[in-house]
Amino acid sequence: MSQVRLRVSALCIHDGHVLLIEHKSFAPEDPQLPQSYWILPGGAVERGETLDEALTREMMEETGLQCRVGSLLFIKELLYPYPGPGVAEQGSIHHSVSLGFFCTVIGGEMITGKDPEYPDDQQVILKVSWLPLADLDRYDLYPPFLADYILSQHLAQQPEGVQNAVLEFFNSAQ
Repeated sequence: MSQVRLRVSALCIHDGHVLLIEHKSFAPEDPQLPQSYWILPGGAVERGETLDEALTREMMEETGLQCRVGSLLFIKELLYPYPGPGVAEQGSIHHSVSLGFFCTVIGGEMITGKDPEYPDDQQVILKVSWLPLADLDRYDLYPPFLADYILSQHLAQQPEGVQNAVLEFFNSAQ
């Protein structure tokens, strides 16, 4: 098995909307997963990069937007195949730990960006949008806890960002 990947993601909320990316499924052959889903902007931390640098770079690559990185909100572990009965090699295809930060957009122009690790004909980003918080139940969000989490954090939001957030951990079952 390859190494565990460290990832960062940005939770950006503005004017009743959340910034999300429609992404092709990482396991399109799995009938239990949708062919696409909406995720937070973010990606892998490169060797020698700080967490802030990685998140700022990922936001620019994927959305064209500049951000200020704020509080650490959650830690999400992902193993695929998922742990469970009958799974012989959980995490044999993918194992990552993602750190989710509250971020504020401070500039740039929104685009549907690219993942530089993929050639143009294999891009996985389909669309970048500010989705209304009131309509999140109409979209397939990944990971499954994301919609409820975003809405709970929005209720605690202050003008200067999320204050007094309690760090949460989500495992592969969530």
